[in-house]
Amino acid sequence: MASSKVGCSLKIYEAKANYLPPATTVAAAGSAIIQIRINLRYHLFVKAYDIEFLVDEIITSEFVTPIVVQLDFLLSGFSVMIVSDALANLKVDARVIDYSSLRIANFVVDMAKVWGVAVSDFITVAEVLTDKIDYICEEEFDRMSRTLNLEYVHGSIDNSLLVM
Repeated sequence: MASSKVGCSLKIYEAKANYLPPATTVAAAGSAIIQIRINLRYHLFVKAYDIEFLVDEIITSEFVTPIVVQLDFLLSGFSVMIVSDALANLKVDARVIDYSSLRIANFVVDMAKVWGVAVSDFITVAEVLTDKIDYICEEEFDRMSRTLNLEYVHGSIDNSLLVM
């Protein structure tokens, strides 16, 4: 791939814990729940010789994971590190982690300051939509074309290439 772009949109809100689906865990008093919902959209384009066309588009189903954080850790300044580590464990792109960790952590800390110990009655929901676009540019396109041309023999393509 010659180049790629990663975009991220983030929606953060609080919800009453008892209105959420059972995928969330129950937090003990003095802890907060962050429910991270991740959707990934992936696009592969060929962008060569003034032509651009979509080769593939993949949209994943939503992945939901809860993180339970003790208020002591949350309010002591470790909140960004906790969110960053959780996103890294989910194999989220580093640019998405950089963009969203501080925002999610600040929201949870602000919510904890408002609700105090009662924060366990609420949940922070962070919807992360990642949009990644990869481009096959001229150099890669030419290399792939040469490979295909080498496999092309007298008007037919070698069956081993089709299996791949």
